[in-house]
Amino acid sequence: MRPWRFALLYMALIFVISSFEVDVPGLERFPLRDKGIHLVEYAVLGWLCASASARTWPLASPWRTAVFAVFVSALWGLSDEIHQAFVPGRFAELNDVIADLCGSVVGAVSY
Repeated sequence: MRPWRFALLYMALIFVISSFEVDVPGLERFPLRDKGIHLVEYAVLGWLCASASARTWPLASPWRTAVFAVFVSALWGLSDEIHQAFVPGRFAELNDVIADLCGSVVGAVSY
């Protein structure tokens, strides 16, 4: 589990932040707004999961490592959206799941 510690800590951070209604000042001025945040947030998670996967299974092909990292990251994004459906002031959105998936791919491939 040691290679996964940073990915798991980051996942916990995402869960905690998703437990509150968050208002980011000035966000309305940026294109993509919320989706851009999801993309960056899950790119980091995708990178962390790819790194952990590569250290856990060093003989696995880079392709397999990236696919596994995307799977784990995107699954966490889906579970996060389900979690947000039960948080007052937060909403679950399919477009957020898609942004999470795209970010996961960017992060895993960039590793």
